[in-house]
Amino acid sequence: MTLDAELLLSRGPFTLDARVTVAAGETIALLGPNGSGKSTMLAAIAGLLVPDGGTITVGGRVLTQVPDSPNGRAHVVPAHRRRIGLLGQDPLLFPHLNALENVAFGLKAHGMKVAEARVRAAGWIDAVGLSSFADRRPAELSGGQQQRIAIARVLATEPDVLLFDEPMAALDVQNASRTRTLLRECLADRITAGGERHNITPPATIVVTHDVVDAMVLADRVAILEHGRIVDVGDVGRVLGQPANLFAATLVGLNLVEGIVETPELVRMPDGRSFVSDGELPSVGSEVSVAFPPSAVTVRGARQESAARGPVASEQLALNAWHATVGILEPGARGIRVTLRGDTVVAEATPAELLAERVSPGDTVTASIDAAFVTVYPRRVVVPAVRD
Repeated sequence: MTLDAELLLSRGPFTLDARVTVAAGETIALLGPNGSGKSTMLAAIAGLLVPDGGTITVGGRVLTQVPDSPNGRAHVVPAHRRRIGLLGQDPLLFPHLNALENVAFGLKAHGMKVAEARVRAAGWIDAVGLSSFADRRPAELSGGQQQRIAIARVLATEPDVLLFDEPMAALDVQNASRTRTLLRECLADRITAGGERHNITPPATIVVTHDVVDAMVLADRVAILEHGRIVDVGDVGRVLGQPANLFAATLVGLNLVEGIVETPELVRMPDGRSFVSDGELPSVGSEVSVAFPPSAVTVRGARQESAARGPVASEQLALNAWHATVGILEPGARGIRVTLRGDTVVAEATPAELLAERVSPGDTVTASIDAAFVTVYPRRVVVPAVRD
């Protein structure tokens, strides 16, 4: 069943003003900085928070409807009657029940007979790889094992909507990979415990995550939430491969700057820097985003630069190069990460490269980028807010 949520919710200085639509069988990964409103959105959809305005429907059934008028009457279906499964970072298992009874609890609450619920629960525990732990209570399980039991519990009830808030956060790499694969099979192929296929309507699913792997493996689309507003939404490859904002770019390990196509070969930034790319540019006058990995940024120390000055060095400085001041050096994904003061651009280099260039915090350097690693694409307009 399709989930359609239009939400307006204010808490102090923060306002969530966003709309999300998820079709039956579709999974959207919701990404955004801490404090952007991701968990608030899930809580409102689940019925744990009542928004100040907006409507939430699932398959046409109205779950929440809060009119803009203060005199209007709100309609809010209680959380336990919504057929929505919510799993947060805390497994929230019942401490007095063993793993089997924890998974069976939701099934029994929905009216399934005790014996049948236990058989179904046992199948789900086996599906998450914990069949030998079925009789253990939460205190006897590791944090990762507790989360896998919680995932089995929420999937076992076959809800109309699934909401996951960082579902793999408590798992180690191996268990996260196993659980991610299980979720993909269950969400995409409607496979339930024991590998059985059922003619059930697949759920609409939202996965809140900070892990790009989760988005790539689980999601059909990605939505970027920032300051309470969805600023970009679309195909995973487009949203993450051609990021529209700095958060998304940082998430996938890219630098991002914006400019205007000045000539068929040249992009000019507002601060005067110019960039070229080996790829074809959009039409002249277009507002564009320019993305490139930190590893493509070369940092040359002032002493090395002065020794190499000449016609070639001057031309390189005019295109894809600029003078900068080194901020801090810190560990990076492939070496040492070099931040530049007053700039969003970062570089990455090996310790040997930085030692050879004699680069230290506070030094004036020349930063340059290989045009082969520069991607230029039309700048995307921010998705309008619900109340714009």
